[in-house]
Amino acid sequence: MASTICGWCGDRTHMKMMMDPFSLPRGLWKRTFHRNNPATVTTVWMSVFQCSNEKCMRLSVGSAALDVRSGGVKDAMAEAELQWEPAKISRPDFVDVPPEIASTASEAHACLSIGATRGAIALARAVVEATAKSKGITIPGIVAKINGLRDDGTISALTAEASHQIRKDGNSIAHGDIGDEPVSVDDAQAILDFMDVLLDEVFQRPAKLNRLKQRHDERKQGNGVGATPPPAPGGGPG
Repeated sequence: MASTICGWCGDRTHMKMMMDPFSLPRGLWKRTFHRNNPATVTTVWMSVFQCSNEKCMRLSVGSAALDVRSGGVKDAMAEAELQWEPAKISRPDFVDVPPEIASTASEAHACLSIGATRGAIALARAVVEATAKSKGITIPGIVAKINGLRDDGTISALTAEASHQIRKDGNSIAHGDIGDEPVSVDDAQAILDFMDVLLDEVFQRPAKLNRLKQRHDERKQGNGVGATPPPAPGGGPG
């Protein structure tokens, strides 16, 4: 099964192939030559997939340009990065996060939802560095910034470790060490999950706890808890 964000329900799900793949007529797709054999051209294959979310179960079309014989197309499509129709662009909101960081994190998710995995990871790296700067950690280098967040107690050691993984993957892209293999959707999703945990720990969770504490204090005051008791009748001691 292929993993993607369903264009109908918006959930990350597995897509079950519902029919045998078929090839598009060559007049409908651009030929691309195999780098080791110019005489060989890839073929665009398509199939119909069903969302595994029980609340959705709707059908989508997945396609990929593959240089395989027809007998191995099913297996090849299960491993390939497919193009999906309909496409679902996901732009989650990050409440309590500074607007410029929140919009960048949302854009990272939007990149992932359309299969732009490298763009998603590069933006996640930018979010990590901007988060440190927002907390007054402006020392040079992203390594030092992440360690600074850890050392001053803003993030845990485990979150710092996850942030360093974002840094490493983001650096590979930013510095041109892209390689021949595409970044898988699952790998990019893991990086964005790390990013979301960082934003929750630095911004969202403290803000939520402060709101809960404020509501608790307001309820106590409304119930008279902690208020000065009225004087006893006659003005004397009770």
